[in-house]
Amino acid sequence: MVRPKRMRSGGSSSARPEQDEDYVPPTDVEEHPIESSRASASSSGAGASSSRGRRRSGLDPVPEVLGVPDTPLLKGLGEHISALCRNQERTPISGWRCTWKNVLTFYQVASPALRDALGRTPLGSFLTIPRIQSDRRLIAALCERWFGDTNTFHFPCCELAITPLDFVMLTGIQIVGEVIPPLPDISMDRAAALMGVSPAIVASDSGWEAGKVKLSWLGSILGEVALAVIDLDSPAFTSTLRVFLLFILGSCFFMTDRSCVDSSFLSLMDPIDRFDTFDWGGAIYASILAGLSRVSRGGGRSARFFYPFLEMWAHEYLDPFCPILRIPDMTSFPRSSRWSAPCSKVDSHLLDKAREELDRLTMRRVTLRPFVDLEDMIRLLCRGARRFLGRRVAFSYLGTCEYFLGERVLHQCDGEFRIPLPPPEMTPILDHDAFMGEMRTAGVPIHHLAGEVVTHSFYLSWFRGVSIGPIMRPFLLVLGPPRLEASWWRSIFQMRPLLAILEEDNRALTEENCRPRPDLSFDFDADSAQDDDED
Repeated sequence: MVRPKRMRSGGSSSARPEQDEDYVPPTDVEEHPIESSRASASSSGAGASSSRGRRRSGLDPVPEVLGVPDTPLLKGLGEHISALCRNQERTPISGWRCTWKNVLTFYQVASPALRDALGRTPLGSFLTIPRIQSDRRLIAALCERWFGDTNTFHFPCCELAITPLDFVMLTGIQIVGEVIPPLPDISMDRAAALMGVSPAIVASDSGWEAGKVKLSWLGSILGEVALAVIDLDSPAFTSTLRVFLLFILGSCFFMTDRSCVDSSFLSLMDPIDRFDTFDWGGAIYASILAGLSRVSRGGGRSARFFYPFLEMWAHEYLDPFCPILRIPDMTSFPRSSRWSAPCSKVDSHLLDKAREELDRLTMRRVTLRPFVDLEDMIRLLCRGARRFLGRRVAFSYLGTCEYFLGERVLHQCDGEFRIPLPPPEMTPILDHDAFMGEMRTAGVPIHHLAGEVVTHSFYLSWFRGVSIGPIMRPFLLVLGPPRLEASWWRSIFQMRPLLAILEEDNRALTEENCRPRPDLSFDFDADSAQDDDED
């Protein structure tokens, strides 16, 4: 792709996207003070703590909240962002790095030949999903419910995971292919050659930064190419395709705080057909898990992963956040393409409302198996992603590991609750031995890691003893002379989580009295051959 020298007169191509409203410009040091939204909320009750006495460090963007007790399952809760929710403070997440809109803008104006070439890559189905205007407050509230100890969401009624099947069904990106290894650095000269430009142009436009390519520079390259008319016979077609794929990877999936993308990804596109042989779905899935763990543990104030996926996931699983259907046809794929509008049940961009809805979540408002009626679609389009359910699987993320612990969420596989053993120490590096290879490609059986089927009421009793439960204050103290209407509304709003929990407990006790008590003995000698075969 031979690119003419860029004109600096301010003119722009019609294909160049406007600034994405989902994008927050990066800063070298993220320093945004945490503001308390309830100065009168005193520390009362077990597990509550004041915001005083926090450690503030220039290197720790989210300070520790002192006095938050751990549970038998979840450790270091004072450093988890759920501690801020306890005091009803605003979310510490202030940077949102995904620029999905820019990718779709270029894709929509691309020529049929270029769109066809992109459609044949592992990212092709993803590009057909209509972009949603993300409700970042809902996403922030979900991040407060994510715990890297188990790689699951912890809600008051149960534990839920982002399963590999969820990922494939909602993004259309298959989990299949060769693991993407740690990538060696490539020179600017080689990167420029693969992108079809000269190193002098990259240097003069300041498009290169410490082995990474700036996304704004890639966008300018795509904006100056005749995307609408480029055809397969054009000398610049292959280099343009590489630039487009690199722009997608950096804008949507592998972001940095400095809005760059690792130039080493280009080595996986030489030749261009090599791109299709790698497991991009597994790497992107692992990057979502890693990004959630990072931001929930205060490792930074920017969401550097494909965060719109959390809203896609909530649309399927959580009734309070289920929007209006765009396409009632049950055959739409990816499944996220069928939704039309944001949820009308929860006002957008109200953090306290999203937190409150999650805090009073009961099983009646959860869809445990949203794709249970789509077995034919799963077999046809997901290439065996269902095989990962009910197994423990390791997914490689550029040389490191993220785990899906299927034994913890067997209710998302068969709808039945079991008590799992404590999670293992998760190996951060994916060793290249036979066991880890099998754990990545198909997962390992977990029959000996979970007990017999139990009632939800029994599961709930166990779960509330090891997990976090409701994290918002059940009551709010109001100082000064109250106003009748405001006081009444505020009391009802704050009591709703408690009332919902009491209602669920009463219903669970009634069900438990009608059933025999289950046997909770663990079968450590179970035959792994009983495990389901691949679809």
